[in-house]
Amino acid sequence: MKRAHVSKVLGNYVAVELEAEHAPEFLEALRDHLGRGGDDVQDAIRMIKNFDVFYEFMIKKFKEYLVPKKELSDLIRGNVIVDKLKLIKANDQKRVQIVFDRSVKEEEVIEVLRNLGFEIEKK
Repeated sequence: MKRAHVSKVLGNYVAVELEAEHAPEFLEALRDHLGRGGDDVQDAIRMIKNFDVFYEFMIKKFKEYLVPKKELSDLIRGNVIVDKLKLIKANDQKRVQIVFDRSVKEEEVIEVLRNLGFEIEKK
């Protein structure tokens, strides 16, 4: 069963935590659903697909979050979807927390997760 935890983090940003293997599919579906998204989504997917490399980078640099690259023009036009990522390893399980841009609404995230067959838990 695919599970996702949806929550609000500091600053009232919507965040979702799910298994890393399902995250790229979810991000692509969210981008299609919203009809926007630029380099931030592609860079986030690249980080997730290369989980181990970026996880080691996070640990070495004492970073809690990774920030995907964003074009200034995308920020101005409101095309950004992903604000930052947190890669999590626990009990041989790879998970990712995706914190979305303020323009992404919790209802939109939940709708896409449901359409992909996720069981949703709100924190």
